[in-house]
Amino acid sequence: MVVYPHNGPVTIQEFLLNHRLLPSLLCLAAIMPLPVLAQTSASDEGVEVVRKPVSEIPAQYRSDATKPRKPFAVRYTCPESGRLYVVFDPTEQTATIEMGPTTRYLKQAISASGARYVNSDESYVFWVKGKQATINGKEVCDAD
Repeated sequence: MVVYPHNGPVTIQEFLLNHRLLPSLLCLAAIMPLPVLAQTSASDEGVEVVRKPVSEIPAQYRSDATKPRKPFAVRYTCPESGRLYVVFDPTEQTATIEMGPTTRYLKQAISASGARYVNSDESYVFWVKGKQATINGKEVCDAD
């Protein structure tokens, strides 16, 4: 039980000291950042700050906007086909495969696991999972 030296109203300082809260609050105040006071200078004249609702901010400047993903290239070595150079474009969901003089343009298809790319009639299938790729379910290629 906390006993106060008087019968009158208890001050905040007495309450905090008797309940051992003052040191905790002082520590918390020491680590909390203090608000920065805005200072204006002559060079700030003519600068107007306008607050707008989030709905009026262009999508590319919002924090929840998706970031553009860039195309990337991977080189594979296959036992039969030799070297393959594949450029994956996540935005367009395509894969461009260069095998010597031949270039194939594939679109991403539905896959339960990995990434599956096919030509228009699905006669050519390039399936990627991890560091390996399979061509038409037969030839297994390793990423270099």
